[in-house]
Amino acid sequence: MRVASIEVRHLRIIDSVRLEFSTGVNLVVGPNGSGKSSLLEAVHILGSGRSFRSHRLRDIITHGKSGLRIVGRTIGSDGVSETTGIEHESEGLRIRRGGADIRAASELAALLPMVTVTPDSHRLITDGADLRRRIVDRLLFHVEPTYLKHHRRYRRALRQRNAAIRGGAGVSDLSAWDTELAEGGELLSEQRARYLDRALPAMNEVVGALLGRPADIQFYRGWDSDLSLVQACERSLKDDRLRGYTQVGPHRADLRFTVCGRPLRHSLSRGEAKLFVTAIAVAQVLDLASVLGYPPVVLVDDIASELDLDSRGRCLKELRATGAQLFLTAVPDAGMGMGDIGSDAEPHVEPGRLFHVERGHIHQVV
Repeated sequence: MRVASIEVRHLRIIDSVRLEFSTGVNLVVGPNGSGKSSLLEAVHILGSGRSFRSHRLRDIITHGKSGLRIVGRTIGSDGVSETTGIEHESEGLRIRRGGADIRAASELAALLPMVTVTPDSHRLITDGADLRRRIVDRLLFHVEPTYLKHHRRYRRALRQRNAAIRGGAGVSDLSAWDTELAEGGELLSEQRARYLDRALPAMNEVVGALLGRPADIQFYRGWDSDLSLVQACERSLKDDRLRGYTQVGPHRADLRFTVCGRPLRHSLSRGEAKLFVTAIAVAQVLDLASVLGYPPVVLVDDIASELDLDSRGRCLKELRATGAQLFLTAVPDAGMGMGDIGSDAEPHVEPGRLFHVERGHIHQVV
């Protein structure tokens, strides 16, 4: 699946623009605050119904305007073209594709898979486990048809158990929620573990190759491996009551990163952290391509930041090798002309397109 064109109106600093894209590399260059990240944001919304920079779409509407509109044309691997329209106004969000309404944003994600790297992606290393779980959940969404159903079932049971704990429910009342939570949680965890048993060796290999040091990524399911989830819930009940929430289960799962046997956060420079998160993105793209039969769209905001010329070249080489459609942003002084995207020995597979952004105005550089 590729994004052939996009029309954006009233998104942050972008008032109105319509662009045609390359199926290969699309490089967006402009000063900080010019609107280049907003263009990537629009592409991301087209494939997810959500922004990667804000929790609420109404917060990204151009000041003084009543709503935003994004219309994109995509072309599938079969050559079939479809148009998706997304509008957000005071009445809320409306999504249409091929003339039919789409009720759930998750349908967009299934139609137009994406992998995104932003300047905040280093939080994958430094912050809590939530971001790391999302990697697994996003991949499994495409890999396991029943995963979303199990995930929703588990989250519903978790909310109910937490509410019962805060309400002072007795052991007998909680046992019903323990059973429901455990049944959904065990299924969820089994799917995660089965997928990661297959995917982690390749992910470790990709990360180690790009980083230049042996890396190890391991999965922690969220509770003691010697216990069933029901048993873990029973053992943690006293502490759960003190804290007011459930402390064991798939919602506490994590990917644990080490390099040369040391925790990642204590081992990497800022440039190496950028290499690591880019390597994780490459691994996701390769895995999705193996499952879907085609690579997802890849968005990399501020590709050159924190990277020296050699590291940047390695990142670009690995990203291009996936065969994915790439959307990259960079500031003008980053040395990211179109000649930097290909190597001296290897010409572009696609001519690529270069866009210049200035104060929300975007034009293709011929």
